[in-house]
Amino acid sequence: MLSGEYRQIIDAIYAHCLSPMGKEYAEACAPVSDLDVIQLLLSRTAHMQEIVSSGLPFPCTVYPDIAKPVGLLRIEGSTLAEGQFMEIALFLEVMRDMHSFFRNRKGVHPELEAILETATYEPTILERIIEVLDEHGKVRTSASPELARIRRSLQRTRIEADRLYGSILSKYRKQGYLTEAEESSRNGRRVIAIMAEQKRVLPGIIHDTSATGKTAFLEPEEAVGINNNIATLEYEEQKEIRRILRQLTDATRRFGPVLLLYREQLGLMDFNRAKAIFSISINGSVPTIAAQPFLNLKGARHPLLFLQNKKLKKDTIPFDLELNEENRILVISGPNAGGKTVCMKTSGILQMMLQSGIPISAHESSEMGVFQTLFVDIGDSQSIEYELSTYSSRLRHMREFLEHVDGNSLFLIDEFGTGTDPNLGGALAEAVLEELNARHARGIITTHYLNLKVMADKTPGIMNGSMEFDLKRLQPLYRLMVGKPGSSYTFLVAERSGLPKPVILNARRKVSGKSLRLEKLLTELENDRELLNARLDAAAKKDRSLSELTANYERLKTDLERNFKAREEKVRKSEERTTRDYEERFRAFLKEWKKAKDKKPVIDKYSKTFLKPKRQENPKEAEKRRKERLDNLRATLSPGMRVRLVNGSTIGILEQMENDRAWVIFGQFRTICDLATLEVVEDKKTENPKSKKQQP
Repeated sequence: MLSGEYRQIIDAIYAHCLSPMGKEYAEACAPVSDLDVIQLLLSRTAHMQEIVSSGLPFPCTVYPDIAKPVGLLRIEGSTLAEGQFMEIALFLEVMRDMHSFFRNRKGVHPELEAILETATYEPTILERIIEVLDEHGKVRTSASPELARIRRSLQRTRIEADRLYGSILSKYRKQGYLTEAEESSRNGRRVIAIMAEQKRVLPGIIHDTSATGKTAFLEPEEAVGINNNIATLEYEEQKEIRRILRQLTDATRRFGPVLLLYREQLGLMDFNRAKAIFSISINGSVPTIAAQPFLNLKGARHPLLFLQNKKLKKDTIPFDLELNEENRILVISGPNAGGKTVCMKTSGILQMMLQSGIPISAHESSEMGVFQTLFVDIGDSQSIEYELSTYSSRLRHMREFLEHVDGNSLFLIDEFGTGTDPNLGGALAEAVLEELNARHARGIITTHYLNLKVMADKTPGIMNGSMEFDLKRLQPLYRLMVGKPGSSYTFLVAERSGLPKPVILNARRKVSGKSLRLEKLLTELENDRELLNARLDAAAKKDRSLSELTANYERLKTDLERNFKAREEKVRKSEERTTRDYEERFRAFLKEWKKAKDKKPVIDKYSKTFLKPKRQENPKEAEKRRKERLDNLRATLSPGMRVRLVNGSTIGILEQMENDRAWVIFGQFRTICDLATLEVVEDKKTENPKSKKQQP
């Protein structure tokens, strides 16, 4: 079954090939175990994927297959026809463009460039063919002086024949001898269509009559001679063309082996292009590769399932899986149709793809090794021909596995141990699994047997895995979880299917207490896991919220510090400007003071600018005004209102008032200030900040 899915992948690549040679390479594609070869094949495909994805004008288009004409070149004395030379010419044009493409990008795609290095491009083949054939694949008149002479004579003779036939047709038309067709060709001779009753009256050769017998095709007597001349010249033309083609064939014959190498080169380019297109369609990537046999898949998806779901616009759930020396064998359990077999198949298919040089449908951070052998036992192998039951067939597979499996092997076994008595089959499956583990082989098995789940939990080298299940909706989630066995949810699924409850209860009574307790334990474990995941999600959400609050606090703190520094800088610059202004005025005052004989006008002048004393306010009036302001503020203000300091710009929230003092929150700071120094920003009340949880 796994080979059938691998065949579907090869068929998909085959469909993208443009040439017969490319399709031959696709047909021959198979896994290899040489690490260097695998890396080369993958590197070629990866480079081609870059070219295809970039949209560069890669010159790999549909072109003729030259296998047949090149085969004829091997036969001494053979002559290729015009059409066959045209096929070679079209093929060589693609080859020329291919060399030009990589020459202009020398060193960018070395593995692909190396394909063309097996045989250098020889331009003289195409040049010689183009000298002989025109763009329609016909021998050029300039191909030889003799052909030019013949065609000139043929052209003159045909012109003379046209004039002669024009005269004859005009004469017979007037006499009413012609049919509607008037002129035709029979047996390679030019004839006129006359009424059948005139065929014995008009001189000439009758070449044919119509099916109805009403029309006869006459070669006029006066045209026989010129038609004979045309026939002779046409024969000479064909004879000269054959001579030219024979000469061209002989000149091309020595390039036969080179042309076959060209065919292989273009076929290999076509095949790599097809692999690249398929890789793009499955989001393929090249993992890290090593010689040791192991698997470390990240975000793996079954390529065929991915393509199918992509058409249906459905998601394909990826999984992670690792097999190494410490954890060699994975035992996957869980409900039917939960994805166990798909998960196992995906691992095998991706390994086969990797060792065939095909990028895999997994994340590029995946790591994979090289296996020398792959053993697969999936599906019903019942055989009438060999009189084998399903279980007998599976035993035969197990025997073959145990005869050949080793530390460089990967094995995949679906529904391990089924097909016979569950107790006996489970015991035998356990024994086989112990032997496979002792051989240090890597493998994946799927099972419902409880004894295998217990064994995997206790045996070094073997680990449990399960497919997650939604207990609320009783639906599989198709997610692989490594580290714990899974329940088959037999009775839960049976209830969901509508099976009568008495039947299910009766079945529960028939199950051994240990098995039932283990199934119950696994179900409870799944419940606990879902609850833990929900709590972890909630904790993660709170953690994200806390992180956002912390970041917001840090941002506000930074903004406040920045604003404070900016305000300090603004005040400092203002003070510097004021100081400079007063210094300039004082220097001017001193200058005028020294020069003036009468000092009083100078003093009067500058006392108005910076020596004028401030008007002292009456203390009683100031206190009265302050009291009025406080009374007004007490009547107006209430906790929660937006306020700011008189002549200030920072807005705060009034928290409380007591006598002449007020508690105000400015951003993250709580300040006690004189109530008279405040003013209302607006009458709109906001939520009391005390009711809010303060940020840290």
